[in-house]
Amino acid sequence: MKKHSFYVMIVCLAGLFAQAQAQDNYIFPKSEIAKNTDDYTGTIWLNELSKPDSIFQFSIAQAVYAPNSRLNWHIHPGGQILLITHGMGYYQEKGKPIQIVHKGDVIKCAPGVEHWHGSTPNSEFAYIAITPAEKGSTIWLQKVSDEEYNGIQPNETLNSNTKADDNSPFPRGIVAPNTNDYTGTVWLNALSMEDSVFTFSLIQATFSPGSRLRWHIHPHGQILLILEGTGYYMERGKPGRIVHQGEVIKCTPDVAHTHMAAPNSRFTYIGIESRGVKWLEEVTDEEYNSVK
Repeated sequence: MKKHSFYVMIVCLAGLFAQAQAQDNYIFPKSEIAKNTDDYTGTIWLNELSKPDSIFQFSIAQAVYAPNSRLNWHIHPGGQILLITHGMGYYQEKGKPIQIVHKGDVIKCAPGVEHWHGSTPNSEFAYIAITPAEKGSTIWLQKVSDEEYNGIQPNETLNSNTKADDNSPFPRGIVAPNTNDYTGTVWLNALSMEDSVFTFSLIQATFSPGSRLRWHIHPHGQILLILEGTGYYMERGKPGRIVHQGEVIKCTPDVAHTHMAAPNSRFTYIGIESRGVKWLEEVTDEEYNSVK
């Protein structure tokens, strides 16, 4: 093979590898460019992970921003929670200073507050947005002007940001204190707790390989966003299934189920749930080993 051809091949392979690495930075696929192009500037990809329904009255979506992209000013009548999963971006509420936000930050947008968010000029930016829908859809307002965007200084207000662990964008948290409710080792990080505005909690759970929860019931249901690794999900009376990073699982209210790490993989998810879990018996070795 000629040296020039070999060099070209190496460059192409390096490019493909870099592209694959970039794609891996997003927990869920980027999906399609957002269709509502009048509501933003630049390029934004939107992946609707879960739409509101009669059980879960909020939407879940991943948004990925190319550098130098931003949404228009807008209002969420029911508020919104942003989980920053990649890169660096801007967040601003009307009349308040810009916040520079990073992977691992959690932002609560209060209902009815005019605000905008976007990427920085030199960084991609991604988040998972949980948006209650009971009070209506997003109200879109004027564009963020070039003067507003370009006037941002690097030393603007900085959100506190703790280092994330491995492939998950958020820290593991603490070892779960309720040791009777699981086998093995499970870490919990309360990203956002249920309150008078947001009637659900966002809890990240990280399982060491082979760890599992007891059988349990969520009276109001639960949604699992799989962030990392390989795990098992099983509902009472049904075969267990293997689940991976990038999957979304809806647990029906009052259905006994369990979730567990595979024997050789760490497993991390965010559980979106309301208070009142009912814990049942332990998962037996036979039940655990039946998952294929």
